[in-house]
Amino acid sequence: MPTRTKQPRLNQIGQKIGAKGERTRQRLIEITVELLETRGMRDLTVAEIARVAETSPATFYVYFDSVQAVVLGALERAPHSNDELVRLIEAPWTKGDEDALAFVTLYTDLWNRHRTIFRVRNMAAEEGDQRFLDARGRASLPMLRAISDRVKAGQAAGRINASLHPASTAGVILAMLERLSSVGPSREAQPHFGITYDHMRRAAAHMLAQMLGEPV
Repeated sequence: MPTRTKQPRLNQIGQKIGAKGERTRQRLIEITVELLETRGMRDLTVAEIARVAETSPATFYVYFDSVQAVVLGALERAPHSNDELVRLIEAPWTKGDEDALAFVTLYTDLWNRHRTIFRVRNMAAEEGDQRFLDARGRASLPMLRAISDRVKAGQAAGRINASLHPASTAGVILAMLERLSSVGPSREAQPHFGITYDHMRRAAAHMLAQMLGEPV
């Protein structure tokens, strides 16, 4: 099979972006993410991003056509999964809750590493912006497929209800994990009940182990 050549990134005027241009582009992305930590996407302006990045609006428009485009650029480098996470969902969970907790912990840690940009993406997606809906779908696809395959395997072995739709079941699992991730380890849902983030991750792991674990 021939090797696919990676296409060079082009700026807004169709020119190939070199090393210096890539640094400028990345700087604009980093500044935007920093600013989004304390405000919403609609509150940001191109002029403010350019000012904090110590460049000009004209330079900004060489690389992006809007604030939304910078956020989409940031999402390109904010993965929902990695090779280790895929290996965890594909491997047999012979240790039940322990194996499931390793998966839940890695997923939530990875999500929280990029929580600012994911929060902004999800808000825009829920408001109906198709670009962010598509970005959210692309990001979740590898995990959706991997969990769906695990559900199918459990159904074939008679451990999971055969009437469940595998992809829909995987989608529900991902929705739970994403909501759990968005709570964040620095916040407690109900402190007066003694609830901690660790408690919630362990509860999620137990539920996953009940459905996706291997029989002992």
